[in-house]
Amino acid sequence: MNWARASAATVVCEEKGTTLRDIVQGIMDGAETSEEIMTLLGVESADIGADQIPDIMDVFVPVVNAWKSGGCGGGCAGCGGGCAVGDE
Repeated sequence: MNWARASAATVVCEEKGTTLRDIVQGIMDGAETSEEIMTLLGVESADIGADQIPDIMDVFVPVVNAWKSGGCGGGCAGCGGGCAVGDE
């Protein structure tokens, strides 16, 4: 799945009701690893969908960090790259 283009309401882990929005919010709140997100959201590694969290982290941690550091203007128009959002 192309997580950069997925709706924020996309359910990642049905067992816990965890959405992409929940994971990105956790990253915004400072989580930088799959383990930190899983602990924060109460997701267990055996939960269906938990195996997708590392891929989501690979996309959104660099984007959030660039945004927080001022290295990202929040839009992709005219961007020089460096994050996975525009990747297919």
